[in-house]
Amino acid sequence: MRGLLLLPLLFLLSFAQNLKLEGAITDIEVFNRSVAVSTELGKVYLLSLPELSVKKEISLPSITDFMGEKQRPKVFSISFSPSGEKLLIVVEANLGKRDVFLYEEGKGLIPLLKGTDVSKAEFLTEGKIVLATIGNEVWLYDLKNKKTVYRYLVFRFVFSDMELNREKNLIAWGDESGKVFFINPENGELVGVGTEGNKDKIFSISFKGKRVLVGGRDKKAVVFNLNRNRYTEPKVMREKLDAPSLLKKVKTQFMNRNVKFILFPEKIFESNFMVFAVALSPSGKVGAFTYGEEGGLKVFKIGSWELKEVSVPCYVNAMEFVDENHLLVGCIDGEVILKEVKP
Repeated sequence: MRGLLLLPLLFLLSFAQNLKLEGAITDIEVFNRSVAVSTELGKVYLLSLPELSVKKEISLPSITDFMGEKQRPKVFSISFSPSGEKLLIVVEANLGKRDVFLYEEGKGLIPLLKGTDVSKAEFLTEGKIVLATIGNEVWLYDLKNKKTVYRYLVFRFVFSDMELNREKNLIAWGDESGKVFFINPENGELVGVGTEGNKDKIFSISFKGKRVLVGGRDKKAVVFNLNRNRYTEPKVMREKLDAPSLLKKVKTQFMNRNVKFILFPEKIFESNFMVFAVALSPSGKVGAFTYGEEGGLKVFKIGSWELKEVSVPCYVNAMEFVDENHLLVGCIDGEVILKEVKP
């Protein structure tokens, strides 16, 4: 995909740019000069910025529903490889299963895994991918050798969302428990837990720099700082962690729980509706989260924590910062909006 998309270094826009796609936006990926957007109607679009136009359209294979009718599949997640030349796609398959595809310019769609329970996938390296299953398993897969490196159960809840940091040495993982689990992607070890933030299902996670922003069903957006409110002494951890079983040795299908730290929130924002989408800027210094039953966004700067409202004419389903001042927003009506934000 090198050369397909050009992202100018400077954005001169002081207004919103809009693009209407077919189907609700399900995921947005921004990596260096590459931008991809997926929809619930079997499409992945490669976009150019700042004019916000479609450079490439990828169509996923149709599926057969329970009535025997052909349907366009929902795309659950997309992820660029570290080189930006490949795109990992998790898509709906027949009978409620999911397929995982690799897209590469000149080669098209390449099937990787068929009929799985994968909910989200991200590249760890060019040759290895991290997958999250609906059943809350973390799964490392070797693309070159076509084999599983490890596959462990994280916790006894349904998976929600996950994101690797830019260094690719830590995963922030969320599920219906409301906790954030920090996992070493190389070996699957659970090394840390973020707690006392969300008390119900996590919907969205953003992990940039040393901060993690989480949005959940309990109408809260929560910020964790890996450098603060961190406990590492085992006795203190057992006293403060509200699920002591996380620290016990467990067998067989569960991951190795070599827990080294627990985190408490740096900041908790209260919303008046469930927080379905969150995003941190590339530096981790600016955050955004959905706010309000009628739609809308709140943005803030780390440290000052002052909330500012960003008006959007739709209900936001996914979003990602392009740079420190520009946010790419995806809506349930298929609209993609590039907004200038200055918290």
